[in-house]
Amino acid sequence: MLKKLCEHVGVSLAIGWTVTTACMWAFGAYNAEGLAVMRMYTAWLAASALYGLISLIYDTELPLPLSIALHLIGCIAITFGGSWAAGLFDVFDPWPFWFIYVLPIFFIIYLIIGAAVTVAEKLKEKKINDELEMRSRE
Repeated sequence: MLKKLCEHVGVSLAIGWTVTTACMWAFGAYNAEGLAVMRMYTAWLAASALYGLISLIYDTELPLPLSIALHLIGCIAITFGGSWAAGLFDVFDPWPFWFIYVLPIFFIIYLIIGAAVTVAEKLKEKKINDELEMRSRE
């Protein structure tokens, strides 16, 4: 039931974000402030999709440390590209803003998400192990 609920919420969020983005571009990008907001919104929405795609690396047969390293490097590259696309810095200027503000925030978020995923996986493993143990007792 929970899986079905999450699937429905995920699909409706995807549709809602698509419609919201289209409407915001249609009605909010008619002035400089609206265009700046839409540029940032769209850049991070695209980055989010790319983060999801790069997470497929965990479904490969690569060793876990290599998968984690490649995922981290890919996420840093996506964050850099998203920051540039969002207009946070000019690619031809020095990038102290990115290294001082964006990169530390990236690492904090990356660690929080990594910890949450690890805890969720451990709980899932424990549930599976408990079910197997109960079946073996029968």
